[in-house]
Formats: sequence, C-alpha cells, structure tokens
Amino acid sequence: MRIALLPPDERPNTAGYAEWIGRCCGVDVLLPPRHLMPRFREGANTAGLAVWLREVDQDVDAVVLSLDLLVHGGLIPSRNTPDGILDALPRLEVLRGLTSPVTAYQVVTRLPHYDNNTRSRQEPEYWATHGRRLFELSQAWDNVEHGEADAGQVSAARAAVPTEAVADLVQRRLRNHTINLTALSLLADGTVATLAITSDDTAPRGLPASDRRALDRWNNRLGTRALFYPGADEVPSVLTARVAAEAKGVTPRICVRCPEPDGLDRTAPYEDRPLADGIGNQIRALGAARVDDPADADVVLVVHPPSTTPGDWTGQAPEPSTAAQRDGLVAELEAQLAEGRRVALADVRYANGSDPLLLDALDDANLLHRVVAYGGWNTAGNTLGTTLAAAVSAIIDDSDDACGEREQFLVNKIIKDGHYLPVLRPRLQQEFKQRGLTDPPLEEIADLGRRVEDDLNKWASGIDALSGWRVRNVRWPWNYLFTVDFDLERVR
Repeated sequence: MRIALLPPDERPNTAGYAEWIGRCCGVDVLLPPRHLMPRFREGANTAGLAVWLREVDQDVDAVVLSLDLLVHGGLIPSRNTPDGILDALPRLEVLRGLTSPVTAYQVVTRLPHYDNNTRSRQEPEYWATHGRRLFELSQAWDNVEHGEADAGQVSAARAAVPTEAVADLVQRRLRNHTINLTALSLLADGTVATLAITSDDTAPRGLPASDRRALDRWNNRLGTRALFYPGADEVPSVLTARVAAEAKGVTPRICVRCPEPDGLDRTAPYEDRPLADGIGNQIRALGAARVDDPADADVVLVVHPPSTTPGDWTGQAPEPSTAAQRDGLVAELEAQLAEGRRVALADVRYANGSDPLLLDALDDANLLHRVVAYGGWNTAGNTLGTTLAAAVSAIIDDSDDACGEREQFLVNKIIKDGHYLPVLRPRLQQEFKQRGLTDPPLEEIADLGRRVEDDLNKWASGIDALSGWRVRNVRWPWNYLFTVDFDLERVR
C-alpha cells in the first residue's frame, strides 16, 4: 500500500514519525519534495503542493493531508501568514479532483497563555509583549458565553491590548474557523472521506474552546462524523495507522488500564477535557474499538496518568511521582505481560517529557524492552496518539521488517521522551538562560550536538533496554532545544 502524506510541517515528530509509523505498518508513505515544504516560519509552496498531489494521486491508494499545510503553508505559517480568507479558500479546490480517498485533518489554532519565551517565535511578533493579555481577553469572551463574565470585564480586557493586535488575532481566528467550516462541508459532500479537527495546546475556556464547540454544533447539524479531540503533532501518525488498518481490514481492539483509580478523570495540561475522553477520542481516530477485558484486546494500553499537581518539564521541575505510584504501574505491566499480552505504555504524568523515575523502575524490573510502544512527550494527546499508532502497527504488520522498525521506534522514544526531554533539555535550557540566551547560537549548534550525543550515549549505556543501540548525528530541526532529532545504529 502507498499513502501520499501532507504533514503539517517538516519536523521529525510530525512528518518523520508518520513516515516511520507507515514503515511499522508495512506501508509506503510518500512525502512531498523537500523544496516544497515549509521551513519553520517560512511557508510551503502551496501551489507546488497542489501540483504534487495531482501527480501522485494515480500512484497511491490513499491521501492523508494537513489542511494547515495545503492552505496556509504549514502549522507555524497558519499562525503568522497575512493571507486572507479569499486567498486561502481556493487552495482547497485541488481536493475535488483527487480520485484517491482523502483523510484530512486541521487544527483549531492555539492561543498561548504566555508572553515572550523560547517558543514566542511561533506566534505573531506582538505575542512577545501582549500574549498573556490576549489570552485573558480570549477567556473573558468565552466566559461571557457561559454567563461567567459581563461586558465590562470584556471591555477592560480588550482595553489592555493594542487595537491592531486584537484585530489581527480575530481575523486569523476567523480565517481558521472558515477553513474548518469548509472542511466540514467537504466531509458532508463526500470530497473528504475522514476528517479530524483537533485542538492544539487548548484549555477549557477561551476562543479555541469556543471555536471547537461551534464546529461541533455544525457537525451535528450536518450529520457528519468529524473527529474532534485535543492533539496536533501526533495526528499524521494516527491517521496513517488508521488508513493502513482500514486497508488491511483490521479493527484493533484496545483495553485501557490505569493503576490510579481516579487517574483517567484528571485533565492534563494544555487540554480541555478529562484524560478518559482524550483516550476515547484517540482510539476512535485510529478506527479502533475499546474493550473492557484485557483478554479481549489486541493491545493493552497502560497509562501513567497526569499528576494531581500538574507538572511541565519546560517550567519548574514537577513534583516526583511516589514509589507507590510507580510500583502500581510496574505491577500492572508485569501482570499484563505475564499473560502474554501486547502492552503499550503512555506516560502522561507531566507535560513535555516523561517520568524518568518510572522509566528507571521499569528498566530495573526488566520490563521496558518488552512493551510494544512507549511515549511521554509534549501533550497527553501527542503521547497517546503516537503510542497507540505504534502499538496497533503490530496488529497490522508483524513481518520482520515491520518488527525491526517498531523496535527502533521504541528505542528512539525511550531516549527522547525518557531522558532528553525531562532531564537533559531542562539542564541545557538552564545553562543557556544563565548566559542570557533562550537557545544556542547557530555557531554553537554543531559542538552542542556532539556534546549531547555523548551525554545520550552515556545515559543509554546504563539502560538495559537500550543495549546494542547508539545515538549518532544529534540535531535540532528548528535550531532550538525544544525538538531534537538523531540517528540510531546497532552496535554489537
């Protein structure tokens, strides 16, 4: 099977993971030529992408595409492009001429709650000084809708932000909402076979939540079955696995286990609903079915749930998990593996990195290398979707080649999510902060890559599950510390 994929951007955790999940599923994933793709804030060649889609349409079995890439030139450009609605809408017309079934996805534009930080370059320039107040205005608008604020509070919040910044914010959100409404129309008329509209770094209150509720109402009125849930970077991986499973006639059965009784009732950072809802939506996005009994499942998903005191590795160090919490999860994994079941682990205890104490406990118990998939990165939705996609690939294709790809993907995630994100990256960020920097200067990137390579390999040498693997060629695709990439090689 061959899938043409338009990812939301060029990063390894969007385009790269989806292509890798494709190999785990035994399918070929075709990506657009690099010269057509975006480069961070620089948008893709949208006209060239439309031509590429038409050219490959006859040679593939399915198309999975990001509307953010097709219409705006990428996820980051979608937040910054000056294009108006009438510039963007005609770019959807290419979809009507495709003969392959189309699975599309689009993000409800996020609205960050911070002023300037290492990620402020992803937003318009005024976000560096007015981001927090724009977030507060967004919440005030939504609170009025819920009867929890009045016009005076909105006026005060609006007066705290320059008029031109408010106007630009509203215009960008209106453009995003219009594209999402049009996508629902394309789903209703059959141009698009499957549509996912996800929420990126969202919250229970604010314009993103309000936009999503409005879209859901139109989805119900149209009688369409669009998928709505928190997520962004993991979506291309999830939908690639979904299309591969559909082609094989496979409906994966997934059982969810969480050792902490109320763990699935908690809401993870950057999400707007309890974890149980997010898991259910990720399972539906995969085209899978949820079952209650592990004995009936193809995959048992064991969840390390959000901390009761939300933590984020990009901020102050989170409170460590307790030995009892870790022991409960280790016992759950041991019990499921002892029954010969296929087990995946989603560590969503903290945002932007896993629980390194749990990882050590799992390796000490000789369990880490026995899971079929592992994840603990960015948001809970990112972790859940990618982990489930990797896990169900084992049901779709169990050939030697696919098994080898899954093993390497597992090693990659253990190193990235288990050490770089929660341990090494905060250390590096603190080091550069002491120098008055948020990220390394370009002239230091190469030396830093060699240094991080040594650090990762030194750490990996003490992890039994990583025996026989070595990191090579560490790099940062956007030249900032948040997202790392590297190659892996076997050593004997």
